[in-house]
Amino acid sequence: MRDQNALRAADVQEPETATPVASEMKRKAVVNTLKPSAGKSKMNVSMLLRKWHQRIGLFAFIFMGWLGFSGVLLNQSVSMGLDAIRVNSIALMSLYGLHAEIPENGYRSGEHWLVTTTENTVLDDIALEQHIPSPLGFVDVKNSLGETLYVATNDKLTLLSTEGVVIEEQSGFMLPVGHIRNLGLYEQGGESYLALQGENTYITEDGLTWNEFDKPDQVRWSALETLSEDAKADVEPYAHPTVALEQVLIDLHSGRLFGSFGSTLINLVGVAAVLLSISGVWMTWRTNRMRNLRQKK
Repeated sequence: MRDQNALRAADVQEPETATPVASEMKRKAVVNTLKPSAGKSKMNVSMLLRKWHQRIGLFAFIFMGWLGFSGVLLNQSVSMGLDAIRVNSIALMSLYGLHAEIPENGYRSGEHWLVTTTENTVLDDIALEQHIPSPLGFVDVKNSLGETLYVATNDKLTLLSTEGVVIEEQSGFMLPVGHIRNLGLYEQGGESYLALQGENTYITEDGLTWNEFDKPDQVRWSALETLSEDAKADVEPYAHPTVALEQVLIDLHSGRLFGSFGSTLINLVGVAAVLLSISGVWMTWRTNRMRNLRQKK
């Protein structure tokens, strides 16, 4: 009976002695299962970073290419003549908020009109090769010497043919006055004379020889007149604003051409470039580090 009871007690105690061994095996199993998960976590971070590096690179690729290309053009704009090229696209001008503004007034003398727009000086329906800003008078002189058109600013007198070709420009000592105030037409005995008023009044028949004139009240001084509808139609093609191609490139390069949206987009491209640099350096460092560890093993 005692032997049977002892055997039973031994059977009951055997599981208790086996419990520490089983628990130790379980701990090792848990540790073994945890180690791969930590390695996997590091691998996931690396793969995630690489994936986002690629996505950011694709986003920035087109813009970075354009920024590089436009930067080269801007550096060479003078040698390539981009600063002298004018762009007159209506769609592009609308982005700048610029629209055609047809003048309401101009100068009329004889059968000719002279109208000044923002960027052009128009004689009848011809744009002069040289823009004459802020003219203060326009006179058509017909006499035995022929027909000559005169345009005056406050310090210069320009002689034109009826086709709008510049014949001569006079200023400084070539003029009898230091500052031009008025330009007019004086007619006598079937002859026409150009009248110029500054400190005093002078008249000329050929634009070269000047004589002082003491009857300024008899001169028909040039003044602005309201343009006819036909004159407005002739001026309209030359009233559209233009922008230098170099300026368009600058605004495209900075994104300002598209307002705050464009500037924000270019800022994001800049941030993306910084992130690409950081992630690229980190991935290179990590790859080299892993390679060195493998070589040591």
